[in-house]
Amino acid sequence: MELITAVAASLLNNFMFITALLLVVLVAACFLGRYVVLTKKLVLSSLGIFVLTVIGSVAANLLFGPELDDDTYVLFTSILTLVVYIYAFFFYFFAYKEKRLLRALESTVCFYLLTLYISTFCQMAIVYFVGGTDKELDRIFYEDLGTGPIWIALSVMSFLVALVLFVIVYFGFYRKKKYMRIGIPYRILFVVWIVLFEVLPLLPASIPSEEFTVDYRYNVMSILFGIGVIVLGLAAPVIVIISAAERSLKEKNKSQEDYLAAQLEYIGQYKKKQVETNRFRHDIKNNLALTRMMLDEGHVEEAREHVKDMLGNVSSLSPKYVTGDEMLDLIISMKADKMEEAGIRFTLDGVADGGLNIKPMDMCSIFANALDNAIEAASSCPEPFVSFSIKRTDKFFVIKITNSTKGKVDIGKLLSSSGYTSKSDKNHHGFGLMNVRCAVEDLSGILKAESTDKTFTLSVMMPRDRS
Repeated sequence: MELITAVAASLLNNFMFITALLLVVLVAACFLGRYVVLTKKLVLSSLGIFVLTVIGSVAANLLFGPELDDDTYVLFTSILTLVVYIYAFFFYFFAYKEKRLLRALESTVCFYLLTLYISTFCQMAIVYFVGGTDKELDRIFYEDLGTGPIWIALSVMSFLVALVLFVIVYFGFYRKKKYMRIGIPYRILFVVWIVLFEVLPLLPASIPSEEFTVDYRYNVMSILFGIGVIVLGLAAPVIVIISAAERSLKEKNKSQEDYLAAQLEYIGQYKKKQVETNRFRHDIKNNLALTRMMLDEGHVEEAREHVKDMLGNVSSLSPKYVTGDEMLDLIISMKADKMEEAGIRFTLDGVADGGLNIKPMDMCSIFANALDNAIEAASSCPEPFVSFSIKRTDKFFVIKITNSTKGKVDIGKLLSSSGYTSKSDKNHHGFGLMNVRCAVEDLSGILKAESTDKTFTLSVMMPRDRS
């Protein structure tokens, strides 16, 4: 029976470690802005922890036999735990796409803190529930080490805590593509809170009973856990919500500013063209009558020049850039004016027959951001240019934005959820391409990027029929 409970506890601990290993990846992607994707291959590789523990258990039985004394068991468990953390380091090293060594060290520390936090919380909770006496402590952590119903309860609780956290982050944030970068001050505060929560509950248990009675220590632990539950239930969510709300508000304000600017520009251009069109309509009869009079009197050259002037006026009333989508026309016109002022050569090729059928807000998020990034990159080149092309396939509109660059661009960093930017103010820049990627994916589109030593091309494939 002891062997069965020991195996069951070991299996549950393995699943807790695996869940925590993957949870760190989700937290890194959703809250720390790291470029990492939870793939099937990554999930399968996390099962290496289970393989390691099975191999370790078999090796221990071959070396020491089925019966292990407590000291040997503690030593074996410590070595196996160390091997798990080493495996975690290499797991994270290959999981990330950029700054692998730094990210692996960072995530391994997070993995250690997370598993230590879960274990400490569950162990101290069990100790609290069974009374917290010296006798119970000796029985749990010495006499029945790793076996018995108490350790099964510990393992179940640890696994459930890790699983609940994983489910919340996966379905609440990762699946919904909610990427929210928590600021450095909040991260430091969060780590300090975790360390304190791990250390404080251990203090009463480490004080000899000769100095403080069991009843006094039990009361202290009750107070600590009472405070700890409040901190766990309120402080941590508030920290995350404040940071996430701050980030979301910045992004929302930026999108709203782009949208309102586009709308105001559109209204201004529309009013201007309406006035010019009405004026032209008012004068057209007089101009045509004047042309007829010139022809009747034999002034052919004067009539030809007059018609040429009228055709020029008609051309000026026509839109300069036509893409087949009114909102996209406006965005391109705005950015083309900006490029003309900056001395950037701009070309437009192709039309999207019937329009892209994208909401104005999404249109701004995708194409205004993409063109802004293209303009910024091209402006630092000796021969700056930006080209915008639209092609149509049976199922997609393929829009390509190509710009000149000073050198080859790191595609992985640029399209990462971390909001990569070369600017020093990383808190307020670097989210353009991330917003583009999220908006395209939300519309069931595909975003690709290519780079050479002199050019960068962003390809947006939007389905023609999203009904």
